[in-house]
Amino acid sequence: MKAQRQTVLNDYYIYNQPYYQENEQRYKKLTRRKIKPKRKINFFAFLFACLLLGLWSCYVFPYTFDNILRPLYVNRILNRNIKFDVKNYVYPTYKYLANSYLLDTPLIVPRRENVKNFAHIRVLGEFSSTKAKLLELFKKYPNLTPAVFVWEYSSGKGIEINADVPYASASIIKIPIAFELMRLIDFSSTTQNPITLKDKRKYTDEFKTEGSGKLQYSQSNVDYTLDHLANIMITNSDNSATNMLLYEIGGIDGFNRDMRNIGLKTTSMGGWLPDIEGRNKTTAREMSTILYNINNPNYVPVKYNNVLKEYLGNTKNTHLLKEKLPVDAMVLHKTGNIGKMLGDSGIIYTGNGKKYIVTILVKRPKNDYNAKLLIQDASLIIYNDINSL
Repeated sequence: MKAQRQTVLNDYYIYNQPYYQENEQRYKKLTRRKIKPKRKINFFAFLFACLLLGLWSCYVFPYTFDNILRPLYVNRILNRNIKFDVKNYVYPTYKYLANSYLLDTPLIVPRRENVKNFAHIRVLGEFSSTKAKLLELFKKYPNLTPAVFVWEYSSGKGIEINADVPYASASIIKIPIAFELMRLIDFSSTTQNPITLKDKRKYTDEFKTEGSGKLQYSQSNVDYTLDHLANIMITNSDNSATNMLLYEIGGIDGFNRDMRNIGLKTTSMGGWLPDIEGRNKTTAREMSTILYNINNPNYVPVKYNNVLKEYLGNTKNTHLLKEKLPVDAMVLHKTGNIGKMLGDSGIIYTGNGKKYIVTILVKRPKNDYNAKLLIQDASLIIYNDINSL
């Protein structure tokens, strides 16, 4: 019986030999491990740790919470509508009158002062019936947000709708660039190196840019007069010519300095053209005010007054303010068009001899065609009412 049982066990062992070999190896590994003895807790170290934790809870954490954590989170909630002005930190010379360097030292160098020479429009009354018509028109376009400023010369009356709200300027920013070019040329006449409209500047690849205008397709390293560049900047809305003239008047910093210098708070540039993102800003009132000073001899010299009017009178895009006006209406203007904004700003002479300034800027869903229809209809309403005075 024992022999038979031993035979069965041997057969079982042989049949399950891999299982026993595996467990035997695991057993050997376990027996080789050293069992660490349990450490006794040091009562004094534990007491000292508790004391430190208590001190931190009573003194350090309340101070940190009251002076750092709570102001950080509470102020963030209370001041969530306050926007931090990063520009003053990224561009430390943003508010300088001029930016110049001598031996790597920043200098504040004012180029010219013309604040007193710049005239601001005073609206002496309101065309209330015309404004009511415009507001009724705007109700037809709920997806559009227009800004309107109108000022008539003989009566001093006007229309103001969102006139001081900042809008993307698009190519309308080329109006103040042209004005600043004339001011620079006039200022240079009193210096040792005067500039004239006949002076030539070399067109290089650095100024070549996409968008409106044909200069981008022209050959590089060709000289063009300042008069030609200013002309195609306004009439053809040429972006490459605009960048050349912007560089001529001192770049973005020079332009922004001059706008602040004449008292315009919103009109500014945040980047070179093309400005698809809408970084360049203006308001309907401020752009109208710049056009108002075209007849100000203390701001724009008389000899350049007609030059600017010739540029503005030959603008090729006539499908906004001028589209639905009578043939005898004369419009000196500049249009602006990017995806989210469409606008037109100009001086209009009616068939009955009336004269007024009008700027219409429209925020819109990207490339919404209704903005064009709104500007055309609004321009016709304004023209008819003023022409009938």
